[in-house]
Amino acid sequence: MQTDLELFARKLKLIRQKRKFTLEKLEEVSNLTPNHIAKLEAGKSNPSFNSISELAHALNVELKELFNFDELKDENYIREEFKKLINYSDEKHLQLLYKVHRDLIEF
Repeated sequence: MQTDLELFARKLKLIRQKRKFTLEKLEEVSNLTPNHIAKLEAGKSNPSFNSISELAHALNVELKELFNFDELKDENYIREEFKKLINYSDEKHLQLLYKVHRDLIEF
């Protein structure tokens, strides 16, 4: 399972690429060097709050978007989360989960 730092690194790179920013372009619109940004994207450096704030502003995203890792979760993580959800649900919630699942399959 990936660490939060690794997930942050992947998310940062993903957002930068979606914005079609090179490291140099991101440097121009932030106060960070390409070397620092590259280390953050590689998960080799812990970002400071100032760096995170600079990146969010430069990439025109809210801070929380840099920490929304849902799209990066792998299949095993999702399966384990579903197992927990099922194991800790009461009958009422299990019925609801089943209905949602069935409705999605039919969709």
